[in-house]
Amino acid sequence: MKPEDVLGFTWRAATMPWRLGIGTAHKAARSGEHATRSLAASGERTAARLLETVLDAVLSDQVLDRVLARIEQSGVAQHVAQHLLESGVVEQIADRLLSGPEFPRMLRAAFRSELPDELVAQLLTSEAVWMLVNEVVQSPSVTDAITHQGMGFVEQVGSKARDRSREADARLQRLAQRLGRRRHPTAEGAT
Repeated sequence: MKPEDVLGFTWRAATMPWRLGIGTAHKAARSGEHATRSLAASGERTAARLLETVLDAVLSDQVLDRVLARIEQSGVAQHVAQHLLESGVVEQIADRLLSGPEFPRMLRAAFRSELPDELVAQLLTSEAVWMLVNEVVQSPSVTDAITHQGMGFVEQVGSKARDRSREADARLQRLAQRLGRRRHPTAEGAT
């Protein structure tokens, strides 16, 4: 039996009381309409108005609410949900949803909404999140990584400083040599 067949059967079984109620209401409505035409044709308008009032009451939301309340009271919805979970139909639906083209579209729509901003705002106000961040930051592996990266940075800075120091030393040495050459000829010429 295919999952679609099981899901269809389950849906039909769960909605059977509702469909029966609606079918009965429709039959009553048709019968009422027929009776109304007969009564109106025979001149008994008062009885027709009374019948219309009864039909309106039967077809109103109150009847539908009562049918749904009875379904809820009898546990039909819970039974159907339990069956869907136990039979694996829910997993099949989830697999289909996650692997189908609809999921990326739903994610894009969710990210275009205000949901991400609201979620981040709620996370930032959550004490549990900050406790988790503190635990992660204080963990030995994170501390080691920061120390290692810090040492690498110190080595980089030290290397740059050494290079610049060598360049400065070389410039000063060239300057000293130039100044020294200028003094020697003057000192020789004075002798």
